[in-house]
Amino acid sequence: MAHDVFLSYCRSDTTPAEALAAELRARGLRVFQDEVGVHRFDSVSRTILAELGRSRLLLAYYSQTYPTRRACQQELITAFLAGQREGDPLRRVLVVNPERGTGHIEPIELRDARFWSPSAELRHLTEAVTRKVDELPTTIGAVDHGHVPLSLPAPGHRPPPRFVGRTAELWRLHSALHPQSATLTEGGGEPVAVVHGVGGIGTSSLVAEYARQFGATFPGGVFWLSAGDPWPEQLTAIAEALGANGNGHAADRVALALDRSREPSLWVVDGVPAGLELDEVRRLLSPHPTAASVLTTTDAGYAELGTGVPVPELPAAQAIKLVLNQVETLAPGDRESAHKLVDAVGGHPGALLDLAGSARSAGLDSVRRRLFSRDWPVLEATAKRLLAEVDAAGDAGLDVLRAVAAFAPEPMPLPVLDGLGPVGLAVDRLARQSVVRLVGGGALEVPAVVAHVIRHSDPDPARHERVSAAALAGRRERDDFAVDERERAAAFRVQVELAHRVPVRPLGGGGLREAISSLHSIFAFTREQLRECGPDSSQRFGEVAERLMEEVLRPFLSEWHPALRRYEDRTQFDDTAWDPTAELRNALDALREPLLAVIRDLSRISGNPHGTRYL
Repeated sequence: MAHDVFLSYCRSDTTPAEALAAELRARGLRVFQDEVGVHRFDSVSRTILAELGRSRLLLAYYSQTYPTRRACQQELITAFLAGQREGDPLRRVLVVNPERGTGHIEPIELRDARFWSPSAELRHLTEAVTRKVDELPTTIGAVDHGHVPLSLPAPGHRPPPRFVGRTAELWRLHSALHPQSATLTEGGGEPVAVVHGVGGIGTSSLVAEYARQFGATFPGGVFWLSAGDPWPEQLTAIAEALGANGNGHAADRVALALDRSREPSLWVVDGVPAGLELDEVRRLLSPHPTAASVLTTTDAGYAELGTGVPVPELPAAQAIKLVLNQVETLAPGDRESAHKLVDAVGGHPGALLDLAGSARSAGLDSVRRRLFSRDWPVLEATAKRLLAEVDAAGDAGLDVLRAVAAFAPEPMPLPVLDGLGPVGLAVDRLARQSVVRLVGGGALEVPAVVAHVIRHSDPDPARHERVSAAALAGRRERDDFAVDERERAAAFRVQVELAHRVPVRPLGGGGLREAISSLHSIFAFTREQLRECGPDSSQRFGEVAERLMEEVLRPFLSEWHPALRRYEDRTQFDDTAWDPTAELRNALDALREPLLAVIRDLSRISGNPHGTRYL
């Protein structure tokens, strides 16, 4: 049975979607809604796609959650591309926007189109839907979507089997390659997209996923070239595959072949190295205007050639999903371990895939516990890649990263760089490669994975220690208030004590009673330092000291000190007494991260990085 309207929505929006469907049916419209699945899984079933094909119009209930659901996006893309094939990408789509703003709506064509809001009268929507349906004599499935585009050189570059997220970036890429569709808002321009981000962020995977989902937009073919492979040979292979044999330059023969077909095509140049002249990069673009061009690179400066599509780190929820997708069988605690891995290295897909690869043999919990270990560098591949990319910025670039990493995850005020000498060119180079970011107009920050690599894989640890200390000292001098010297000294004393205690250092075998005693002593020591600072000192040390005692140490000691004592007492009379030692070791291991966070905060007060190398 044909439907007038296919209602696309998320499970979390079921209640308003059902009310909307009821109003449309009361108007006499035939409405399909997935009342059973509602995207319970990550992809759309063939049944749902078939029902979409039998519908004339897709009505998207575009809440904040809608763009995060891959199934919803598959439905939207299908209807959007059907309209685009008919000459108007908005022909088959209407939007209901229950949010106050429009920033969550992609692509920009939908954002700028008229949409209905629940705050308006419902009859206006039903009238608009009825008018739209009357203009559509055929269904979405009846639109000729064309053949699957040819991918050359064969075999085509494929996206990861479980691509996660990036919905907004996919739509931004599509808009960048179709500037004529957004001339009112974006001013038109050349169909050139520069997809850029820090190394390992997934620019190639994003473009490959785009080619998979939007391939029908390019019936003339998808041409995937690698900037690192011999250029003439690749052009010659494409020319021959297109039947453009004969003499002459291969690029000219490709251009003539594309001119004969006059079909839109996609020209992808993957892995364009940073630091090239723009004229040199321009020669890599499509040899014919019917082919839209995409460059993947770490160099944001190439965006001058077209439209930049920055690829950021994955949001936490998507990053965790990426990790868990790589693990065949989840063990108890794996979700928590994935959370902690993402907290440590951020949403950098390359780093997370490296960690997940190690977890397939060692387990996620083991990888998490060894993430900060120099003896088992689980991020060695990521570290080598990132350090190789910053080589062009030289020693000055490494010094900038050392200073910024000392502040991470907080941004570093730009005046701190004054103590590092002439580093302006290095900062510009690092910023173009997305290794550092300017925030708030007056500070620099680095992605979490970069901070982790610099702290743990710095090729010159001694230099790292000196630059970090200088950066922290610079911060102290530029703070809005002067840190009381007694407070600074107290912070350093507690910092030193913590840095050399269990469980900040690996526990190894034995030592549980010693570990408990050590934590008791640090509690008493911190309380004494707080008392000596007196009531007139600044509150910064007091806040950190109170957090250490009341939020970290006291809950741990109140649970495990009596448990261990009861066990030790009972074993004198009962060999079968419950043994808490395994759980206690795990609890000590979990205590390491909050203690390291306290060390980092104390180092910012003291101005000395002692102990932060373990972060």
